[in-house]
Amino acid sequence: MLRILAAKEWRMVWRSGTLAAILLALLVLTGIAFASTRIQYKRLYLERTAANAQFRQQWEQLKAGDPHSAAHFGTWIFKPVTLLGSFDKGIDNVAGYTMRVEAHVQHNLATSPLRPADTYLRLGELTMANVLLLFFPLFILCYCFNSYTQEKASGTLQLLLLQGASRPAVLRSKAGLHLAVVNTMLLTMMLAFLPALLLGGGGPLNSGELLRILLLLACYACYCSIFVLLGVILSAIAGNARQALLIGCGIWLLWNVLLPRLSAAAGDVWHPLPSQHALEEKIEKAIKTGINGDDPREARLERLTRQVLKKYNVTDISSLPVNFDAIRLQSNEDYAQMVYGKYAAETDSTMRRQNNITRYAALADPFLAVRSISMALCGTDYDHHWHFDAAARSYRHTFIRRLNNQQAYGGGSSDQDFYRQMPRFHYEPPGLAAVLRSQLLPLLSLLLWLPGCLLLLNRIARHEPFV
Repeated sequence: MLRILAAKEWRMVWRSGTLAAILLALLVLTGIAFASTRIQYKRLYLERTAANAQFRQQWEQLKAGDPHSAAHFGTWIFKPVTLLGSFDKGIDNVAGYTMRVEAHVQHNLATSPLRPADTYLRLGELTMANVLLLFFPLFILCYCFNSYTQEKASGTLQLLLLQGASRPAVLRSKAGLHLAVVNTMLLTMMLAFLPALLLGGGGPLNSGELLRILLLLACYACYCSIFVLLGVILSAIAGNARQALLIGCGIWLLWNVLLPRLSAAAGDVWHPLPSQHALEEKIEKAIKTGINGDDPREARLERLTRQVLKKYNVTDISSLPVNFDAIRLQSNEDYAQMVYGKYAAETDSTMRRQNNITRYAALADPFLAVRSISMALCGTDYDHHWHFDAAARSYRHTFIRRLNNQQAYGGGSSDQDFYRQMPRFHYEPPGLAAVLRSQLLPLLSLLLWLPGCLLLLNRIARHEPFV
């Protein structure tokens, strides 16, 4: 009976033209997002590859008077471009992806300046992930809202009941068909566009990336299935099709527009971040007077001088067999790194408290849950940003230390062989296990919402007064 009812529902859906119109609109949006993603992915990959090669060549051919002058010349670090990072850009456009490496100054990750044409980013760039997160659920509700109400309005429900069908069977057959149709559309889009994106450059996917794509597909399938079940439930309990559509659009507006903004605003109010100017003033003051205000720079210099003189058993700096100025420069760098690390940890703690509000809100909002999982699997969430920032700063510290030590203990001279031996920056992102551990609450949200919708649908199907 369920197979017959599902076949009948398929014929009705296909004849109405609703599915064809929704599929066409979705393909157009996804095609635009895919074309934009592929062009940007190829351009960014080629640009960063060329930039890495150019800056490395400049560094290896550098002709500086001494290593510390070379440290002032410095270099640049770029966040690697990945296929999944192009699928879901996450916070990359605002968090930054380049870092300047030079002596005395610890730069933050930077992005290109915002142009007037980029103001659309406030609403989210049209990526494939945003199409699936924002527009696909709305299309699903428009596709499912009339699935059961039209049977009641046209009188065909009574005919089905007279022919031996039960209301639970009718409802379950509709839900099963729509789940199959929507997930087939999702699978087709993912299988069609993601492999094609590889043609943009960047090399083949590794096994870890393939596993992430499969997990992405599973999460988006759960997300879309929630909206399918929600649409069928609303169609079953609403008095008419208009009421079902209005309630469905209201839920979409609450989940996909209002709650994300409210949770972000709540985090900013409850856990405010200091301004960049105020933070820089605190850092400068801590470097000058000490982290706790009781260890000024002059006292640290005097203490360092005594230690170095004692180490080399001399009484005057001019008698040292090493370059004391370079040792002092590195000591200042080490202290500045400690200060930056302290305030970076405080800022990170505040931002994580802000993110925790959104993370807990994901228990009530599947959109927040899937968005968090999607960014994490694509390597564009805050955790990946912090991980890359830490790796870049660690490389910067090693880079400057090697140059200062060469200045201090290598006679103050260097040649191109020394510069060529400077290690290249290599970034290894967090493993999949660490990513999944960070997404326990969003995953729990999906595991609650999908079975919850199924249980509610079964309850409605079993109790005829509800339908």
